Amino acid sequence: MKILKKMFFIMLSLFNMVSICSCTSALLKFDVDTPAQILTYAGAPPIDDQRPRFREIFCELINQSSEAQQRRIKCEDYLWRLNDEKQGDKLSQPLPMHDANLRIILVGGAFAECFPKMGKPYEDAAVRLEKLGYRIDTIVVGGRSSSSHNAAMIAKTVNGWEPGTNERLILLGYSKGATDILHFLVDYPKIAKKVTAVLSVAGVINGTPLADKFAETYANWFKNTPIKECEPGDGGVVESLKRSAQFPWMAVNPLPLNVQYFSVVAFANRENVQPGLLLTYDLLRSTDPRNDGQVIFYDQVIPGSSLLGYINLDHWAIAVPIKEKMASAAWAAASTHPHVRALLFEAMILFSVEKLSF
Repeated sequence: MKILKKMFFIMLSLFNMVSICSCTSALLKFDVDTPAQILTYAGAPPIDDQRPRFREIFCELINQSSEAQQRRIKCEDYLWRLNDEKQGDKLSQPLPMHDANLRIILVGGAFAECFPKMGKPYEDAAVRLEKLGYRIDTIVVGGRSSSSHNAAMIAKTVNGWEPGTNERLILLGYSKGATDILHFLVDYPKIAKKVTAVLSVAGVINGTPLADKFAETYANWFKNTPIKECEPGDGGVVESLKRSAQFPWMAVNPLPLNVQYFSVVAFANRENVQPGLLLTYDLLRSTDPRNDGQVIFYDQVIPGSSLLGYINLDHWAIAVPIKEKMASAAWAAASTHPHVRALLFEAMILFSVEKLSF
């Protein structure tokens, strides 16, 4: 653990030096008076805009939650409305019914294996759905490995899954987990036929400029550092996240048509970003302030997917309880993030159930 802490602080120092020496002033102002934007390649399949329906589901869950009302959690505080989203918050149709035949497998992000005490994606949020009968598991992929390496790990798990009657499989990828899942679908097409849908949450779909900037630093300083908590794997974690690697890969590797794709995007203004992400947020802000501290908002959408919404949380807060783990007990007790995550997770699953029933 001491090595991990040393590695963490060395990386923060490097980021800080780069921030001081680089121009990080934003060329663009933080502004949600803008339409939805996607960075994609010529000929990419179109996006299905499902923001209005997802807003209905997410907001209604908040309205029905007594705990959310006690904590004064408001839907509009956590779900951005860009200027091209159709108006309307009232339910156009009832909430979907839960369907425990939807099997859910979660895939975590980069370095998650190295920091197990920080929690798995939606670890707490999944408890309620498990009580409703859902089977929810997590694949612990190589924290320091490439997407190709981790694709093989996902393939092994999915290949060993034997669906029950009417059971369908949805893979939820958080951060690099989404990237790993896409590589699995392309590299193992026969096994991928078992998958009904993929849900990306703050996914590094096109890569991130941060990886391009720090890939060499990681390779020289940290790639071969021994860490008890996680194996070095093939050492390709940062290389897989480079915009210059992942975006071209997306352009020449069409995704299977038998799978439905859903995208949930995260971005926050600077005052709502956790301290541990501020340096990287500022680096990305020089390109676009609408980022989550790790990924720019237009890099988080799978081509051909249903776009569910833009969440007002940073890259960690949207899925993992890092701030709660590191903060005081008093702060954690007062925090609304765990409750928002739980409602967000349920809303994403309910939306998926409804969409897959058509």
